[in-house]
Amino acid sequence: MGIAATPAAIAGDGKKGTGPSGSTNNYYASVYAEQGQEMQLSALPTTRAPKAEPVAAGPRPWEYRLTLACGSGRVRSIQGSEDVTNCSYALSACQYRNPPSDQPLYYVWKRRTNPPNSPWVLAGETCGTQAAPPAAVPPPPVPTLGQIQDAFRRLPFSKPTVRIEPRGNVTLVNLPTYYEATWPDDTGLQPGETSQPVQLLSWSVEFRVSSRSYTFHYGDGTSSGRVSDSGGGYPSGSIRHTYAAPNEAAQVRVDSQLTGQFRVNGGDWIDVDTIADLQNEPVTTLAVKEAKARLYTN
Repeated sequence: MGIAATPAAIAGDGKKGTGPSGSTNNYYASVYAEQGQEMQLSALPTTRAPKAEPVAAGPRPWEYRLTLACGSGRVRSIQGSEDVTNCSYALSACQYRNPPSDQPLYYVWKRRTNPPNSPWVLAGETCGTQAAPPAAVPPPPVPTLGQIQDAFRRLPFSKPTVRIEPRGNVTLVNLPTYYEATWPDDTGLQPGETSQPVQLLSWSVEFRVSSRSYTFHYGDGTSSGRVSDSGGGYPSGSIRHTYAAPNEAAQVRVDSQLTGQFRVNGGDWIDVDTIADLQNEPVTTLAVKEAKARLYTN
């Protein structure tokens, strides 16, 4: 079944209750024993399947249900875990399991079918739904973190241009030249802006864009390398370069990488943990001239 108890699941107050917050270590040990699975409270396996339950005549003694590992209370109760406005843990936890997975993390709940309306108890957790008990009722399908990251990279981003000082796209040899990445006033997304909601399966997802890095190419074979600063004008701009030789058409551009955050159904913002590397940014042609000093007599 591929389920394992979490530290939050086995931390209780010493009383058996209706959910994880009111359960003891011994109680969860008994749950796992019923499934034919050994329990080690310090390090439960995440992919070890229990022994198959014997098939009995009549209705099954247990019913199962899956919920996303979401919500501000995490595993406080089955009701709290159905809050899908805070799913950072659910989306990222399985990346750090062995083996790693890009599937969301689900909680596995079980309760006795007799007597009716018995309390749900936390039986463990699973990455994705394939290893869940066959009779478990799944929640609505949701995107994986990888699908959300792919949706971010496909957003309609704007592309920055380079503003240069001295003005007029003309500079001189041996004169410090200043550069700044500027974003055009168009319909594309740029740092500081939030996307329209994107529907991904059962979730409505918004993205908030921020800059990650800039690389200024000066048109003479040199560049700034990746920097986090978007630059500025004279005299305080931090991105500057001095040309050593004349160049009638230096092709200047800035390559930009964007990152950001996302939120589900209007919930908390979560780091998207991916990069959109923009391509084919506009080029500014800069003339680099050489000034000659002469002495004149009257």
